[in-house]
Amino acid sequence: MTTNEEEAGTQMPRISLLQLNDDVLELIVAQLSVYQQFELMQLHSRLRSIVQALWRTRVRNVVILQDELLVRASPGQFQAFIRALSPHLERLSCHQLDVRKLRLLSGFCLRGVTSLEWLGGPPRRGRVRFGDEDVRMLRRVFPALRQLKLCGCQVTGKYLCELELLRELCLGDCQFLESQHFRDIFRELRQLSKFDIMEDCDEVNCCDLVDVQLCPTLEHIKIADYHLCMESDITQQLLRLPRLHKLSIYSKNFVFDVLTRIARPSNSTAVQLIEGFRFSGLLHDYGRFFREISNLRQLRRLEVHGHSEDGQLQCLSDQILSQLSVQLPELCELHLCGYQLESPAGILQFVTNCRQLRLLDMTRSRCIGDPIIGRCLALLAKQNWRTQPLELWIKQSDISASILQSPRYVISHKLLRIDTKRMNPNLNYMSGILKFSFLR
Repeated sequence: MTTNEEEAGTQMPRISLLQLNDDVLELIVAQLSVYQQFELMQLHSRLRSIVQALWRTRVRNVVILQDELLVRASPGQFQAFIRALSPHLERLSCHQLDVRKLRLLSGFCLRGVTSLEWLGGPPRRGRVRFGDEDVRMLRRVFPALRQLKLCGCQVTGKYLCELELLRELCLGDCQFLESQHFRDIFRELRQLSKFDIMEDCDEVNCCDLVDVQLCPTLEHIKIADYHLCMESDITQQLLRLPRLHKLSIYSKNFVFDVLTRIARPSNSTAVQLIEGFRFSGLLHDYGRFFREISNLRQLRRLEVHGHSEDGQLQCLSDQILSQLSVQLPELCELHLCGYQLESPAGILQFVTNCRQLRLLDMTRSRCIGDPIIGRCLALLAKQNWRTQPLELWIKQSDISASILQSPRYVISHKLLRIDTKRMNPNLNYMSGILKFSFLR
């Protein structure tokens, strides 16, 4: 055999991606971005069928990023990409995408898309920003749009009222909103149930939202304290909305002012009852804070999530907690997460005074220790009215998980159920937001 023949005989056989079976190929293709999958499906009919099978089952919510691939894509390629996606697409999220890409879709009609999220990039010289005419285009391109979120846009709000099917509208960091358009938004969007203007819309104040009562379908409102704490108070208009279920207010400096306006409205006639309250953040006067909360006599769920200050948990005294337990007799759920307690005595007053209490969440709290279990069981044993055990969450607290092995607890699990794993999903809740839930 000659040298050339020997080399030919020892050459490695050619390996192709297409030699893999469909299941393995699908796992590989699933790791790519949606646009990379689109490019891949142009290379071979088998890859096309695998991508299309993925899209039929998994592509409902698509996030489009302004990455290098999209920057290089020609107008025709981008249009072909959206056209290929359109039969499967329901929710579209665009992150810092060049708005000129969106305008390429002006001749499209994507009837399947019901949700659009446009997150614009920071202002930069030469950057074309999403504006009023782009809002007008949305009605043509997405005729079935139900949810719209616009962030970092140069919109005045002029044409938002034309999106008649909207149920949820979120405006964030939109510094060009104009007062005169809010009346039309509230009057014309007859199906609007959620309105969010919480994030960095400083140009909007309570005077602009004074016509909110024109939208009786609103169920969830998210605003900031500067939309509320002005001379023209819109608290009454908000509290009188017939379907209002949740009211979230971001406050950095006026927590007590906001809480006073909601917990003690100047005219309580026809105001809906508040059944839940949640707050996360730092406070320096918990006595005043809980005194205001005590005015919510019908409160059933209370969540207060503390934040550490210089590495130290904030302290709650037994006296504050004892007084609150007497004033909130209807409480069913209590979440006191991330606090240093004076002793177990204050928290046990809720077990004594709140006959409906079924959940006590002490996640991340300190100075309760294992002895609280014995004292709690002693109280529960005397409460003949209880029809179900009290649930106690202790993850990351100073109650040892080994308490579950205690013979006394094993015998008494019908009175008390301890959970060492569950954690409140709101632990990463944005600091400084007061959230009120209303009886419906």
